[in-house]
Formats: sequence, C-alpha cells, structure tokens
Amino acid sequence: MAGKSVELGGSVWDPLGLADLGSEKTLRWFRAAEVKHCRVAMLATMGWAHTCNGWGKIVFPGGESLGSDPWKALDNTPDLGIVQIFLAAGLVEVLTESVLTKGSHYLNSGDGHVNPLMFENVPDKMKDKELKNGRLAMIGIFSFFLGDLVPGSVPLYPTEWIH
Repeated sequence: MAGKSVELGGSVWDPLGLADLGSEKTLRWFRAAEVKHCRVAMLATMGWAHTCNGWGKIVFPGGESLGSDPWKALDNTPDLGIVQIFLAAGLVEVLTESVLTKGSHYLNSGDGHVNPLMFENVPDKMKDKELKNGRLAMIGIFSFFLGDLVPGSVPLYPTEWIH
C-alpha cells in the first residue's frame, strides 16, 4: 500500500492506529476516504489562495458579485448554486463507488482505481506524493480557515487575506 515513507521510518502514517480497527477491507476504505479528502483539500487550498489574491480574475456569468473574500463568496452564491455543488459531488461519489469501478471496487479486492483518462498504472511513488501533498493541503486549508476567523492564530498568515 502506498504511504510508506522515509520520514516515517518506512512505515505507514497511522497515529491513531486506525489500521488495526478492522480488516484489509476497512483499511482500503480509510485510504480511499483519505485520498478523497486530500484531493478536495488541494482544490480548496488553491481556490482560497486564488480568491484572496484575485489571480486571473476568473468570472463566470452572473458571478461578478462573488468578490474576493472566500466567506462572502460562499454567502453570495445563490442557493441553487449550492444545491448544484452538492449534487455534482454526490454524482461523482455515486459514479466512483459503483459504475466506473467495473467490479474492481476497492472493498471487493480491487484497487479502486478510477481511470477515465486511461493513464497507465500510477506508481507508488506518485501515490506517495499525492498523499503527502494532500495531507499538507488539509493542514493548509484548515490554517486558512483559522487565520481568517481567529486573528493571530496562524503565524505568518498574510494580513491582506484577513476579512
């Protein structure tokens, strides 16, 4: 399983001992959940930094009022827009948990690898990089939340990002 690294003495990072709570099937479920959270955190971290800095000034039709404050942008998003976000996330979840795995679901001894772009098998080294970057992104987005909501709680948080 990917996730063994030099920093951890060649072992998998599991400070809570969750790998011992169940079977190999349970461990695969935990890893799949971790990877999903990593990917969401990486997107959220980039989105937060992009919004705060105004890089590129990407504006979708009707989105002119969203602003450069991530919290206000969320507040200014129409209710149907929020519903669309949740429906899209739900659709991705349903597809990755059933249709696209073609019998190789990670809970049924498959690797759970969804490969719509037909990339070759991803080596463990790349999986390790994704996990490490994703874990850092989870810490990063949480730091952004705290830095904005609790002034002074995050050292070196850009003051121009505080709203």
